[in-house]
Amino acid sequence: MSDKKNVSVRLAAITHNSERRIALRFPYDAALISVAKSAGAQWSATHKCWHVPNGREHISALFKVFKGKAWVDGSELFGQQKQTGHAERTPPPIKRVVFTPQQETALEQMRKKLEIARYSPRSIVVYLSAARQLFQHFPQKHPNDIRTEDIEAFQHHLATVKKVSNSTLNQAVNAIRYYYMNVVGDVKRVSFIERPRKETKLPLVLSKAEVASLLKAPSNLKHQAMLSLAYSGGLRVSEILALRPEDLLFDRGLIRIRHAKGNKDRTTLLGRSTAELMKRYMENYKPRELFFEGQGGGAYSARSLQKVMEAALLKAGINKPATMHTLRHSFATHLLEQGTDLRYIQALLGHASSKTTEIYTHVSTRYLQGIVNPMDNLDTP
Repeated sequence: MSDKKNVSVRLAAITHNSERRIALRFPYDAALISVAKSAGAQWSATHKCWHVPNGREHISALFKVFKGKAWVDGSELFGQQKQTGHAERTPPPIKRVVFTPQQETALEQMRKKLEIARYSPRSIVVYLSAARQLFQHFPQKHPNDIRTEDIEAFQHHLATVKKVSNSTLNQAVNAIRYYYMNVVGDVKRVSFIERPRKETKLPLVLSKAEVASLLKAPSNLKHQAMLSLAYSGGLRVSEILALRPEDLLFDRGLIRIRHAKGNKDRTTLLGRSTAELMKRYMENYKPRELFFEGQGGGAYSARSLQKVMEAALLKAGINKPATMHTLRHSFATHLLEQGTDLRYIQALLGHASSKTTEIYTHVSTRYLQGIVNPMDNLDTP
């Protein structure tokens, strides 16, 4: 990584896809890119920079992850002019929420606990964001004076006024429970707070014929390699974009996934035909730090990869609302239909619980197709 004294990460306000974002501008450095990604940064080909959502928690996360690695320059972001001898256009300042000293102390205590527990930078951002929203909802109360009935009122506000998704509501519950159980040490306060009812949505799965058609659709070698690797190993988008050349174990037919969801390492499958395609890709593109890099250097963006998937679906004539994650679902379902034990599928996907993997038994057609419909056995005149 570049010397901290000689490199800075300059923050600036930008508008990306009609949304206010925070740009991260720094010279190309694979190590700094990896740090930026750990804070949830995405690459914009339009602005030629990495960017994160606009918000105080995201700014705090950037200062935290780059600490000791690079100097974070927020002068432009906060509406100051650089001392360069000429005035620059100052972007409008970001609206900042003022917290009481007690709230700031509570948030810092929560951050330290999460860091000690080795939560990922992204999880820390999510948890602190939920805690900030709770504290903002009761601005005159000390965080430790927020009672169970207050928490329930806040949940009701999220569900009925803000109309957040079940996933967001559940994240809020996790964050609030963590604060009062692990920071305050009051388990009773959050023992009975309600969680949203779990939604059971079956994943969309493509047939083997559809997958074959999809993987052949791209004319670009890199795009074909990305889609093929996603299906061959059942990879998440973040896992594809974080791959390094040495993670493809050609001699063993495996892919090594490092620091995946839950900060866990695992290995998954690298098919023979996919391995040959990857070797051809490496000969043409000669990847160094990351296996897939963007046109301007640095990691390929998640949004660009989704666009590759959308273009392939269109070209293959597949009229289904499939995403990159659909290839992961299809990989797991096809393994199950081939007779692979669920325990092995769980290990390949990196699921912490077997219950997560069992969802694929509901979309597999292996057993359904063997059932004789009673309608076909009726004696009809």
